[in-house]
Amino acid sequence: MLSKFSINQRMIILIALAGSVAGLIALALWTQQPDMQVLFTNLNPEDAAGIVDKLKETKVPYETTGGGTTVLVPSAQVHELRLQLATQGLPHGGGVGFEIFDRSSIGMSDFVQKLNYRRALQGELARTIAQMPEIERARVHLATPERRLFSNEENRARASVVVSLRNGQALAKTQVNGIVHLVSSSVEGLQVKDVTVVDGHGRLLSSAAGGDDAAGLTGSQLEYQRTVEKDIETRIQTMLERIVGVNKAVVRVSSILDFRKVETTEEKYDPNSQVVRSEQRGQEKANGVNGVSGGVPGVQSNVPEGAAQEPAQTSSSANQTKNETVNYEISRTVSRVVESTGSIKQLSVAVLVDGMYEGGKASEGEKTSTSVAKKYVARSEEDMKRIEEIVKKAMGYSANRQDQVQVTNVQFDIATEEPPAQGVEAAAEPANSFTPYIRYAVGGGLFLLILFMVVRPLMAMLGTTGQPAEGVTTPQLPASVSQVEASIAGGKPRAQIVDMARGNPDAATMVVKQWLKTS
Repeated sequence: MLSKFSINQRMIILIALAGSVAGLIALALWTQQPDMQVLFTNLNPEDAAGIVDKLKETKVPYETTGGGTTVLVPSAQVHELRLQLATQGLPHGGGVGFEIFDRSSIGMSDFVQKLNYRRALQGELARTIAQMPEIERARVHLATPERRLFSNEENRARASVVVSLRNGQALAKTQVNGIVHLVSSSVEGLQVKDVTVVDGHGRLLSSAAGGDDAAGLTGSQLEYQRTVEKDIETRIQTMLERIVGVNKAVVRVSSILDFRKVETTEEKYDPNSQVVRSEQRGQEKANGVNGVSGGVPGVQSNVPEGAAQEPAQTSSSANQTKNETVNYEISRTVSRVVESTGSIKQLSVAVLVDGMYEGGKASEGEKTSTSVAKKYVARSEEDMKRIEEIVKKAMGYSANRQDQVQVTNVQFDIATEEPPAQGVEAAAEPANSFTPYIRYAVGGGLFLLILFMVVRPLMAMLGTTGQPAEGVTTPQLPASVSQVEASIAGGKPRAQIVDMARGNPDAATMVVKQWLKTS
């Protein structure tokens, strides 16, 4: 059958057949390739090399992308390989951890032991910090001085943390504060103020969390201040929107808070209120006769014999003693008052309220009045005073604090806004789950394309050059011009020969080509 085609047609047929066979073979190989998924990403060179070596040992097919930082394996073995590598301590996550003490030598000095402990502590802290979703990798540097004999001679421990953030990610102040407290709580003698956190671009992050800013407020205090202002704004906004309409009022609140911690101890005495605290009374009585034998004892022995002696004298006595002691106590009051921190010292509220709009008459042919210009009408003074009173009640206005309230009536932009597209914030389902089905669908489409665009036309072309089907009689045309002339002379009409040519155009084409060659 190929002999009936020209050389160019034969080349086209052979090339089409070869391309179709090659395409089918490539399609079969492509559909049989395993679906590769991410095993680990954002690996450091040490961890990537260790994981690749383990995959080579187990003869698991793998691919590396992203400059060697991402390892891909067949999707059916992802979870199993992660568990196997985790039992072997891979990936380490940068640096070394406490596994450094699994291989300790006997002759290790005390200095090396301390150095290894510091390295292990730094590595463990870096791994813990790197588990945060916003952080790609982290490094921790600890400076732990030697202990001194006297406490006043000891230097404080210090720590520095360097975090590399993922693209488009940022750390909140609370997260930075959490990193600072995590490090300070993990190192003995390390205080919060001695921990420094820096991002990959060298920007200092820890000052926003624990240090003082220009206003003298810490990060937690600023966050509390914004929370108070946001709560007051929400209360005023929701009340006004019920009155003036949705998106017809704008509220802004500025507050001054007192974060001082004041403790007052007061002691008061009341002189008019006296009570007896203690009372002591005593009474003593004594009665008796005193006799004197003449002279002082011992004198009689010194008087010569025969000397006249005076008669002895006697006397009586009665003594009475009475003591009374009364102690009074003046009443006193001792009070200890601790004022709460974060109390509001002053509030300033600014409110913008839109006016009212009077719609014009729609012209003929207009179905809606949205395109008709509306006339702006300012609110009356009574309405503005009523709105101001509502704002004061909602914010908790206090004249003693010298609070300020400003309510202004302005014209808002009435241009209509298009509603946001639905489902923008909805999380898209990962495309990796549909990859195998897409591959099979593409393969089937290519197979059908080759079948209908190449194989089927070739089969049809080859079928037309063959013999006619059974039961179908195809009139034979004369093979030469002389036979045509003879058939015409023999009584066969010219119209019949033309009909025979129309009924079998391929045969007619071959006869004409044969005529041209013989002529």
